[in-house]
Amino acid sequence: MPLLFDMPFEKLQTYEGTNPRPADFDEYWDRALAEMNAVDPQIEIVPADFQTPYAECSHMYFTGVGGARVHAKLMRPKNASEPHPAVLMFHGYSGSSGDWVDKLGYVAMGYTVAALDCRGQGGLSEDNGAVQGWTLRGHIIRGLDDAPEKLY
Repeated sequence: MPLLFDMPFEKLQTYEGTNPRPADFDEYWDRALAEMNAVDPQIEIVPADFQTPYAECSHMYFTGVGGARVHAKLMRPKNASEPHPAVLMFHGYSGSSGDWVDKLGYVAMGYTVAALDCRGQGGLSEDNGAVQGWTLRGHIIRGLDDAPEKLY
């Protein structure tokens, strides 16, 4: 089946969408990144109950913006050279980091895997972002009725 596009490929390469870029876009991201960089992540790695002969399985916690503790499943090959490749996993909307077993194939091939529990959705991560308005079964629209700093 051929790939079909609604405009020529050359135009798609420079297309920027139909929504205007807010005038304060760069300033917003400068502030957000400065806030994130000012956070002491307080990384904590705790061995998991689940282990295999070839994978070191741990719970990793770190502090994010707003003081929220964020969780990820961390799996490292026991005999990997340093440095070695890694896979970062972010689940779909309202999901979680998933099962340990789902990631073992990557670890067996020599990859470290970090599978994040996105804040406020599923799993063990916190979300400290009290906002005005509602989120309709989740956080994908969280903060639309509040200040830009409260957006998810």
